[in-house]
Amino acid sequence: MSRGVASRLRHADYEAILAFVAATSELEPDMPYAPVVLGHLDATLGCKAHALYRENDLIGRRTPLMVSSAGRHVDELDSLYWTVGPDAITRYRTATGDLSAARLSDVAAWRRYRESPVYREYFGPGGIRHQLDLGLAARPGWQRTLLFCRGREDPDFSERDRDVLELLRPYLHAREARAALRRHLQDLVPVGEDGPDTAASLTIREREVVHLAGQGKSNAVIARELWITPGTVKKHLEHVYGKLGVSSRAAAVSRLEGSSSGPR
Repeated sequence: MSRGVASRLRHADYEAILAFVAATSELEPDMPYAPVVLGHLDATLGCKAHALYRENDLIGRRTPLMVSSAGRHVDELDSLYWTVGPDAITRYRTATGDLSAARLSDVAAWRRYRESPVYREYFGPGGIRHQLDLGLAARPGWQRTLLFCRGREDPDFSERDRDVLELLRPYLHAREARAALRRHLQDLVPVGEDGPDTAASLTIREREVVHLAGQGKSNAVIARELWITPGTVKKHLEHVYGKLGVSSRAAAVSRLEGSSSGPR
């Protein structure tokens, strides 16, 4: 962390970050930006910071996915948005490739922006004045972001807000990685495919632990990647040994891999 970030954040800010991690770390990560997670992000930034996860198809000029704390949305004004837009932050990211947290006021002068078609016809009528956006890695021609919006009567987002999002980036990345790992493991050994005392009897979390152990990772490293304690990793492995009838990490890995390579 840079000294600048450290000087802007207070003890209460770190407590808010830790509270977010504690509230969401045990949630199933199959959908990293589920409505409940976005609701916790709203609370972390505070002051009516309405969070949206969105995916933009830059080539097709459409927004096929938009999720808020209230659930998944279909933007009925999506065609209008791409006719008069996109917004200034999206244009900035497209031009620069920069994914760092950015406020609307960082990339566009207010006097000029309020005269733009995207504000006059799309954001303005909805009462949205301020925006803060955290860019997420995406394939070429695509954008994924966490977008926070505030109204005309609310204050702009602060540098503290940007810093909080950047500090959360590794955790958000870990949630995405866990979701990808779970999908991979579910494809290997679908839950309930076999009877008891087989690899299918393992929970998704237990399979995660065994999979990472098979990569030669220690309990401490596995704990960091899954955002749990080394003691919890040890407990998961003990449960795995009991379910599979083995007594070592290597045997558990061999059993899981053998089950996944068997007939379907």
